[in-house]
Amino acid sequence: MRRMLLTLTLVAAAGTLLVLAGCKDGKGGKSGGADAPKTPLEHFAVRIGSLEGQALSDTLLFLAAGGPPQAAYANYLLGNQYYRAAGDSALGRGWKDPVVTALLDSAEARFTASIAADSTLLEPMVNLGSLWDDRSEQIANQIERQEAADKAESYYQLALRVDPTDEKARCNLGSLYLRQRKHSQALAEFQQVLAGNPQSALAHYNLAIMFAEAKIYKEALVEWELAVKYDPDGDIGGRSAENIKIVRDLMNAPEPVLTQ
Repeated sequence: MRRMLLTLTLVAAAGTLLVLAGCKDGKGGKSGGADAPKTPLEHFAVRIGSLEGQALSDTLLFLAAGGPPQAAYANYLLGNQYYRAAGDSALGRGWKDPVVTALLDSAEARFTASIAADSTLLEPMVNLGSLWDDRSEQIANQIERQEAADKAESYYQLALRVDPTDEKARCNLGSLYLRQRKHSQALAEFQQVLAGNPQSALAHYNLAIMFAEAKIYKEALVEWELAVKYDPDGDIGGRSAENIKIVRDLMNAPEPVLTQ
């Protein structure tokens, strides 16, 4: 699953950069800020989180079949469960395994049901974008791959029509553009996030990845250092610190000696 952590081999001798391509952790709420729940969805997730095992599953299924807003929230959380299960299963089975495919299909159905119950709920829109993002990277056929990427973009854009300030949707969209080598469009998305929130660790992280891929390492270090500053105890800050070490080791590596 393209959640928070992906890997990108920057240079063979450089180690592995940890890429935080958007915020795809399947949690409610927006990226950044305090951990305390703010939105109705976050409060719902906290309340329902007191249940465990079968009691949790039964409650979510019951609420998902009911009316809004609980149906939207419950379907979203069920979609997250399927999405996480797909990512976990893909580690051993691969993304093309039928079990993984079925889990992704179930996640898609739940996220779609969530949006049907509440057309203003951002989180399932962003996660549907992430899901199609995942699928696109596993497709060999170029036409089908582009179709999947287009669907991912459409869901990110749908979320941004509801809330143009949503950092997850915009950073995920920028990350998608970056992988498509649409660098100017990716840069515009990250910069727009920073225009609204200069302390967005997520946007600084993604900018650093963009610079690192272009081998502009000094600028990448500046952006990762800002990500550490604004998220010192979080996952973004931790991954930034690891990437800073990787890039510094790369920059300080001795030049290879040519022998005749």
